[in-house]
Amino acid sequence: MPRDNMARRQFLRSGSLGLLLAGLGVPAASSRAADKKKKKIPKRVLGRTGLKIPILSFGVMNSDSPDLIKRALDSGITHLDTANGYLRGNSEKSIGAVLKERGGRDKVIISTKIWLARDFQKGLFTTENGSWAPGATPENFARLLEASLDRLQSDYVDILYIHACDNAQMVNYEPLMQAALAAQKAGKARFIGVSCHALVPEVVHAAVDAKIYDVAEIAFNVWREDKEEIRKALAYAREHRLGIVAMKTQGGNPREGAAAVNHAAALKWVLQHKEVTTAIPGMTTFDQLDLNLASVTDLDFTGEEKSYLQLGALERGHLCQGCRSCVSGCPHGVEIPSLMRAGMYAAGYGNLSQAEWTLAALPESIGLKRCRNSSGCTASCTHGLDIGRQVAELKHQFPFIA
Repeated sequence: MPRDNMARRQFLRSGSLGLLLAGLGVPAASSRAADKKKKKIPKRVLGRTGLKIPILSFGVMNSDSPDLIKRALDSGITHLDTANGYLRGNSEKSIGAVLKERGGRDKVIISTKIWLARDFQKGLFTTENGSWAPGATPENFARLLEASLDRLQSDYVDILYIHACDNAQMVNYEPLMQAALAAQKAGKARFIGVSCHALVPEVVHAAVDAKIYDVAEIAFNVWREDKEEIRKALAYAREHRLGIVAMKTQGGNPREGAAAVNHAAALKWVLQHKEVTTAIPGMTTFDQLDLNLASVTDLDFTGEEKSYLQLGALERGHLCQGCRSCVSGCPHGVEIPSLMRAGMYAAGYGNLSQAEWTLAALPESIGLKRCRNSSGCTASCTHGLDIGRQVAELKHQFPFIA
């Protein structure tokens, strides 16, 4: 692309976003939310569960603020999504404290996720204990679920996910399928599902065909290069009444030098897919909550948002696609996709705790310490991620792991 066209494209990106921020800004976002706060958030039915959920939910991954949780509930959000390992359990504890204080457990939909050890190179669960996760056995699954219920101060969760099932084999891992069904039969989970970050179309089809799952929580956003395949998978899910919850919808904040994210446009883009029941952005501030609330009351794009999507959707190198094409280029066999995910948590979401957890969960033989020369990294990303730079940033942020 000629230099003048690239400059124009960058100007249009920043200009259209600048217009959006000038019209909203932090104070204006709050004002817009205030203007629309009387409007109820639209609701959709979550597949065969029959649960009617507002299209905006709260991904309580990056925040353990009771006040933010309370504000979300007061604003009409009824679905809180967490996981056993988020903020080392403090996410679940915060939700539990709020629900104990307020009561009304039956008015709130809580989902949590259980992450168990896996062989990253084979892409399969393993029964061997990992550094930060126990082996993938029914006993460990049940034990972690009990810990989650204790923190949540609840006898049950509404949705229980087997976390990070990133291929069909993991979706169909019989011991955990049976453990999830046992939890459901015991009344500790009303509905069960899988979550995934990579190979989303494959995972959605596998979740439908397994015939036991009620929900799939998937990474879905405008930057994914497999979004057309995901759309076809969403149609398959809708046909078979598998509920769909979307995560990573706005992708956090890009690194320095990249175009800023128009969060309203990105969120609306996902929710315009009617197969998606709800999105679970990981909000950490009241301003983010207010902006998201204002965005979902009217899913029609503004002119600025259309401009951003026309240009921003072409942005490469913002998020790891989980395609694993980079792994073969590393002479040390490093689990690069997991490192890129840790980088996203650290730089995109400011969640150093989750980034550290992601890095520490990797065996040393394929983890950050194994990266010997990030400046001369030979692994390349077909989607434009600067792997060497991101590894160097992680080594700087987490020297005790590197």
